[in-house]
Amino acid sequence: YPVPDSLHTNPVQHCAAMAITQDVNTGAGWSQFAQPDQALRNGTLTFVKAQGRTFAITCQHVVDHYRRVVAASGDTASHSMRTMLNGFYIVQDRFIQPSTQFGDPAPDIAIREINPDHIAHIGKVPIDLDALPDAPGDIRHGYAVGFPEQLKYHKHDGKPGHRVSMPNVAVIAELPALPTRRFTMFSELNNPPHDIDYSGMSGGPIFWTTKDAYGLLGIIYEGGPGQHADSIYVYGELATPDIVRGWIGQCQPLR
Repeated sequence: YPVPDSLHTNPVQHCAAMAITQDVNTGAGWSQFAQPDQALRNGTLTFVKAQGRTFAITCQHVVDHYRRVVAASGDTASHSMRTMLNGFYIVQDRFIQPSTQFGDPAPDIAIREINPDHIAHIGKVPIDLDALPDAPGDIRHGYAVGFPEQLKYHKHDGKPGHRVSMPNVAVIAELPALPTRRFTMFSELNNPPHDIDYSGMSGGPIFWTTKDAYGLLGIIYEGGPGQHADSIYVYGELATPDIVRGWIGQCQPLR
């Protein structure tokens, strides 16, 4: 399946890990800023822009988990959602879950406007919805990108301690047809990876790709191995440029 070099060489250029993190760690004898915790969940943020405004998209179930963690702590300042550059770039909870038309259930999507300087500072580039070509009608695969939480590990960072590293995964899987609503991608694996359940990729982008072009097709809301770990399923919310513009129209302007 073709993937353009511009995407293949940097599949995470349009997305970032988003870790739920305790703000202050007091367990070492003194208070200090906490690194993202291997025990807490994470998701993926996808960045897009349209008509001069920039937005971050993830899954609503990722934001709901963060809200439950904060509620259980009894302290609204106990935890943060952070994008990754040593874990200290906070994404405030201004997410909304967009509604749909035609009586469909609300998508597992959370979206908010975000400062483009934040994205640039962590080395990311938003997908320009206004410049994307239309998806070819004969597309029969998708290219999904995210940050599985099971791959988080403590990376030695000099004598004082560690920081958490969060590797990314890119998955190519088959589509039965160009989707028109929520969809499933599936592929068999010749060399199945060991012990990866793909949780944490939720909120990551699914691209359609050709040899020379790519565009946004969906947002991952779930992924996992098949029954015998020799296949993979990726489930996506349809997120064409027109659909994402509909979500954007429901967002409050950034103040």
